[in-house]
Amino acid sequence: MTKHIFIGFTYATIFGLTFMFTKIGLNSIHPIGLIAFRFTIASMVLIILHGLKIIRIQLTKKHIVLIAPLVFFQPILGFSSEAFGINYSQSSEAGMMIALIPVIVAVLSFLFSHEKPSLKQSLSIVLSVSGVIFIQLMNVRNVAEFSLLGAILMFISAFAAASFNMFSRKLSTKVSPVQITSLMMFSGAIVFMSWYTTILVLNQELSTFFMPFQSLSFVLSVLYLGVVASIIGFFLVNYNLKHLPAHISSIFANVATITSILAGVIFLNEVLFWYHILGATMIITGVIGVIVFRRKKQESTQFKLPVKG
Repeated sequence: MTKHIFIGFTYATIFGLTFMFTKIGLNSIHPIGLIAFRFTIASMVLIILHGLKIIRIQLTKKHIVLIAPLVFFQPILGFSSEAFGINYSQSSEAGMMIALIPVIVAVLSFLFSHEKPSLKQSLSIVLSVSGVIFIQLMNVRNVAEFSLLGAILMFISAFAAASFNMFSRKLSTKVSPVQITSLMMFSGAIVFMSWYTTILVLNQELSTFFMPFQSLSFVLSVLYLGVVASIIGFFLVNYNLKHLPAHISSIFANVATITSILAGVIFLNEVLFWYHILGATMIITGVIGVIVFRRKKQESTQFKLPVKG
């Protein structure tokens, strides 16, 4: 279990830094273009790793059929709705909707899975999510600028991410994390690169296709998003989902909020306020609660002796 906790905090840290690198990348390119290059670079790296026999990608027709629903939710529906949702939303709205992922996973687990969170775990999830929402509300408190369309799109993105967690957990006994991650990257590259190319053609800007790569900051951001976040991050998520219930694996997503705050303070000279510390304490306490209460449940089950009549 300790290994999986470390993995959870690792991919939470990786995804937390994506907000900063995405912000840097969007200075040079259309949002769909950034996503397109992110998955294209990830796919190219995976193909190279396969050619070097570092990993083995073996996607059969059966694999594709099994993974197709997962790929629809993430990256296709999740990333596309998020890309447009962020344009219509304040950062606080986007952050609050993304924070709902563990809650949606817990609800889906209750409805469709045998891995239902206990009452104490559910309360811990609520505490962790409340920490994220508290931070976001304190960051931007002007509700007059609330966008219903943005909120709907970000909720769709959160629902897609939660559904991805459920499907990946379900597929983990049939397909390896490498196969799942690879098909996600390949599908994302095909869909979003086709989308981005169409945008450039319609706007008569196809000649600017490689122009963003003239910026070193863009190159660094897209390499981080493509290699570190997409390949390593999603592989670790899929690996953890193979060994942990979805409602536990998804709770680490809230730690990404803490990482994004620290990244802003360290690299972007942003200010750390008291409510960041309070909200971070709520998030970590909730995450620890989900883990600890699962351990207690496992121990009580493990040491419960059968009663013979």
